[in-house]
Amino acid sequence: MAELLAHEIVGKRIREIRTEKSLTIEALAKKIGISRSYLNYLELGRKNISVDKLDVIARCLEVPITDLFKREDQKVE
Repeated sequence: MAELLAHEIVGKRIREIRTEKSLTIEALAKKIGISRSYLNYLELGRKNISVDKLDVIARCLEVPITDLFKREDQKVE
């Protein structure tokens, strides 16, 4: 399997954390201040995002920003 790129890992983690917290994509997008479609592209790994905006997302999800960069094999359950 091909290694995921950083923006793909981040997008996947945003989606995982959002769904764990039972947030809809619309609700999180509104909290962040971005469009639903842009958040969808982020979660799909099709868009890059600034570190400042990642910080906003992490705060809205109530997780450390480093959690957005964790790969599957790095997660501690």
